[in-house]
Amino acid sequence: MKPTKNFSAWLCRAKTKLQSLHPVKTVISLCGGIVLLATICAVCGSLGCSPSNKANKLYGEEIGDKGLRYKYADHIYDPHTGEILLDSISWLYIGRGDTIGIVAKQDKRAYINLNTAVLITPLEYDKAWAFSSDRGVMVKKDSVYIFRRDGSIVNHHGLCYRGQYELLYYCGKLVIADENNLYGVLDTATNWVLPAQYTYIDNDYQHQLYNTKLGEQCIVYNYNLDTILMGNYKSMDFDWSEGIIATEYNGAQHLFDYEGKLLCETIYKRIRELTYNTNRKDTDGKDIYEPTDCYVYVDYNDKCGLMDNHYRVLTPPLFYDIEAQTKHIFFASFGEYSGRFGTLIDDHGKAIR
Repeated sequence: MKPTKNFSAWLCRAKTKLQSLHPVKTVISLCGGIVLLATICAVCGSLGCSPSNKANKLYGEEIGDKGLRYKYADHIYDPHTGEILLDSISWLYIGRGDTIGIVAKQDKRAYINLNTAVLITPLEYDKAWAFSSDRGVMVKKDSVYIFRRDGSIVNHHGLCYRGQYELLYYCGKLVIADENNLYGVLDTATNWVLPAQYTYIDNDYQHQLYNTKLGEQCIVYNYNLDTILMGNYKSMDFDWSEGIIATEYNGAQHLFDYEGKLLCETIYKRIRELTYNTNRKDTDGKDIYEPTDCYVYVDYNDKCGLMDNHYRVLTPPLFYDIEAQTKHIFFASFGEYSGRFGTLIDDHGKAIR
């Protein structure tokens, strides 16, 4: 224990006074003072009477803005007083730079103020996601509830939970399914800004786009819900750097930029020549392969199709692989590995029965 400032000043004055006395008495008195000081420090240390004693024994992770600390899978305490503020914690989730976390105890979740260690919602929810756009989302008994940062509920009538692994607001909007398992988009007041009528809504966070399917159409919206691209496509895929790949029902694929402008009318991932084994050997005893009049093209989704030697597409990209059996007959396979099966097609792409 360090002596307080007042006590140090008193000791200094006492030392000065003692120095004016007889030298022998001074030594004896000064030694006695040191012994007394040592005794006081020892007693205070053993009794833990110093308020700063526990403060020096820090452990765990600092949380919030007020210096509270969290001992992993155990408790939250105040290092200034040593008081345990919340114990029996299973886990604590802390978002970067946020003062509201998610705490779990006995398989239930709640939101917690990390500056005070006070729960701002009841500890009764089954799932919880971090706050974003000033909204938190939790699930209780298969119903979804939206929370403000003060712990109040936005929607007292719970929304249907359809097993989504992520329920996070982005730019003030939440993708969620309704009781019919159709998807829509909610704002922070839980109003439907995109009605729940889509087969799916995929969130592309990098480019801030929604990829949706409505009936036979694919529609791409930006986060302002402006329509970027719409068409009678089987699917759309977002490449992380090149653009939007739109796949027609016949397998043809087109490349658009992220604002919906057409870049390439037709795209392929790669094209390779098809060769077949002639069942003849060369002078070294190796099999002789010769080219067919066809090529295999691979689309963006790694599916294969057949094209002729003028690069005209003969089949949609339906297959896992295509192998030449003869110059004019090909085995087009479905499935992979042990589950592989297929069909025979000719060099016009027609099935051989």
